Order: sequence, then structure tokens, then C-alpha cells
Amino acid sequence: MLRLPAQVDLGPYTIHLDVLAARIRRQRRRIRQALLACGALVALGATVWLFVPLLRGSGTLVVPEYPADLQLSLDGRPLAAGSQALASGDHALQATRSGTFPVTAAVQITRGQTTTLELPVLRPIPLTQALPLPDPQGAWLQASPDAGGGWRLAVARPAPEPAAARPGWGQTQPPAASYLLHLDAQGLTRLLVLETYPVADEIITERGARFWAVWEPAGSVKPPGVVGSLMLTSPAGTRSISTTVSLRGLWWAPGGHSLLVALPHDQGVDLVVLDPRQSRLDHLAPLITVPGEVQSVDWSPDGLAAVAITAPAATATQPAVPLPARPTPTALSSAAESPALARNAVLLLLPASGRQAQATRLRIPPARPAGLIPLAWSRDTLWWVTDTGLGLALDRIRLADGMAERVGRLPDDLVALTALPDQTLRIVRARTDGRLVVERWPEGQELLTLPGIQAHGPAGGSWRGGELMLATGPAALWYVTIQPEALR
Repeated sequence: MLRLPAQVDLGPYTIHLDVLAARIRRQRRRIRQALLACGALVALGATVWLFVPLLRGSGTLVVPEYPADLQLSLDGRPLAAGSQALASGDHALQATRSGTFPVTAAVQITRGQTTTLELPVLRPIPLTQALPLPDPQGAWLQASPDAGGGWRLAVARPAPEPAAARPGWGQTQPPAASYLLHLDAQGLTRLLVLETYPVADEIITERGARFWAVWEPAGSVKPPGVVGSLMLTSPAGTRSISTTVSLRGLWWAPGGHSLLVALPHDQGVDLVVLDPRQSRLDHLAPLITVPGEVQSVDWSPDGLAAVAITAPAATATQPAVPLPARPTPTALSSAAESPALARNAVLLLLPASGRQAQATRLRIPPARPAGLIPLAWSRDTLWWVTDTGLGLALDRIRLADGMAERVGRLPDDLVALTALPDQTLRIVRARTDGRLVVERWPEGQELLTLPGIQAHGPAGGSWRGGELMLATGPAALWYVTIQPEALR
């Protein structure tokens, strides 16, 4: 028989096998006990693995029929419609669908009971689109909802550098001006006609009705006291109204039932409401006198109320009249950089059901890029965000009488808000990491993150229905479409 060597050399080390064998013989009892213990543990583990599910029991999960484009899985395995037995306890449900955020939810199965699966709410992913500037050297000056639908945008266009003078020729370079654009489902359109006139406005309703208003100064031959004429065009026809002063702004109400007119005043402008069927303007009493120039007008959906934002005229680089729904350009400075006291806001309540038109001043709004001040309209309420100096607060203003009620404190990183039909609010916040998230307010429950947008500075937004306009800087404007299902 072969005999093992007495020792094994491993480099500088020597193992004496006979000594090792003697030690193992002396410890064989302990080794046997250890092996028996390990075997018992393995047997116990196998028993637990086999019998614990039987002790826990099982229940029945009923999965209702669901759309074919919805993928469901339970604990990593595909889940089909119908009834199936599952071990009692918690299970992880994963739901995915094209165009929506994936969802993971817990499903609890109770022993001996039947559980019907409630399909989780899948929130559609909002569609975001960056809006290009028509001039690389320009900046977004104003963005606001258009009374005829869509959005009215103004882009500040810097004046070109003066060219060298040529003999016999004067200065031919155009002054600083602004582009006027309209955005809707059809795309982005430049409003060249409105850019041509010093004071004009136009809306086209969803039914295709066109309402046009333009004021022009009178020519060299004019009646005494007449400064210009206001031309109004509507489906009912065209009429001309002579004016004894130069108009400073025109804004049609949604549906064209009223026209808001800004008249010059020693301390700013007078705001009056004109019925297009009237033939005179001078006899109308002003609703309110506001300082400076009107920067923008934000109408309620029914056109019976509006918020007018004003700023001092002294900061304007153009003495010309501001075009409708846009401000006088302010040296290409961002609205977020203007002093808080330089902005004013008034609520205009137009005549309805025998009610007299009235106006009331609003508390100071926060400064935001592109003039996108956060506010929301309900059927009978204006939700108004005010800058208290110590943070942002929300006021509920009744449109019946203009009375305000403080609702609560808003987060300082608020960007925009909207009111749902059930009077609950959703807000957009700018996180410190640049994300823009949508939350329920005041619960603070985060619903979704707006994809593809980063805000690392002041951000402003205006939210109307399923459309959200966001400005994350002087040259960054975003158009976001959010479906109602994403806000539940």
C-alpha cells in the first residue's frame, strides 16, 4: 500500500501530516457534533421553507381586465387578468405604460380572502417644448394668455449698432423694438400687423369670429379737438370713434363683448371699459387710474374680470404706446430684477347681470421672468399670489365683490399654480437641484417632475387649463402640456 509522506513542504513552511492526523483524531467527537449541528440547521431551514407558506396560508387575487398597452407584473412576474392564488402577505406590483410615469405599489393578500386589484393611477408624462427666440440677441419680454386663445408673446429686440454716416444720408437704422408672437396648437406665428400700429389688438375666437381694434392719430386735416380715431371691427360690422386724446393701450375681452382702453392721465393711465356697440369714448368714467404703463392684461376665462399689471413709464426705452398684452420694453432687463414697488396690479370687474363695473387694487405680486406672474382663476374666484416681503402668501378674491381673504403661506420657490374644477390647487415648485415638480397644495404631495427642464435661478410660470408657460431665464421659455389625469 502507498503510504502518505510524513510531511509536506510548502515553500518556507512544513506541514507534519502525522501530527495533523493525531490532532484530528483527538477532536473527532467535536467535529462529529459540528457536522450533526450543521445538518440539523439545513434540515430545519428546508422545513421552514416548505411549511411556512402553508402556515401563512394563501388568498385569491382578482385582476380585472386592463388595456392591452398596460403592462403589469407582480414580484417581477407578468400578471394576467383573472383570478389566481397567492401567498398571503405583501407583494410588489409594477405598472408601466407608454407615455406615462412607471408606478410601483404594494398589494396585500389576506389569508382565505379574495382581493380585487385596483389598477394604479398612471400619470401621463407632460410634453415640454422649448420656444426659440426670433432674434438671437433678444430676450423674452412678456408672455401672457391671449384673450382669443393660446398665448401672446413679446420679444425685446435690441437696436442695431449705428452704421457709419454717409454723405447726404441721415440715420437709417431702426430703433429698438419688439416682436409680437402668438402661440397656439397651430404653432408659433409672428403678429406683423399688430407690430405695425402704435396701439392695436386683435383676437379670433374658437368659432372664427374676428375682433379688431386699432387707434391711429388724425392726419393733417382734422376736426377741432380730435386727436385720432379708434376703428373697431367685429362680426357685426365696422365703426369709427373719434377721440380727443391719444390712446395708450387696447385689450379685447374673451369673446369680444368688451374692450379695455387705456387713456392718458397726468399720473399714469385711466382704464375704461368700452362696449363695442357704443359710438363715443370720451364720456366713459374711468374705472381706476394706475401709475406708469400697463404691462399686461390677464383675463378670466369668461372675460368678466381681468388683472392688469403696470410698471413705471420712466423705465421704458420707448416713449411709444405699449402694444396690447405686452409691456413697454424695459432696457432688456428681466422682470425678476425690477423692484417690488415698481409693479402694481389691479383687479377689474366688468359689467354682468346688471352689476356695475368696478376696480380694486391688489397686493404686490412677486417678480418673475417674462412677466409670468403666478395666479389662477376659478368660476367665481381669483387666486392671487402676493409678495409680503417675508415670503409668498395666497389670497382668495371673490369676483362678486372683490373682497380678499388670506388663505395661507406658499413656498418661496413657487413658480406657478392652477385651480382644478373641484377648487383644489396644484402648484409648480423649483427644487434646489433644478427640478420643477408639480405638487398638491397645501398637502405638499409631489405628483410628478416636469421632464427636460432645469431651473437654476428665478423661474416664472402661468398655468391655464392644460397649458403651462414657464420662463427659466431671459432667453429660456418653455411650453408645457399637462393632461388632467396627471393632476389627480
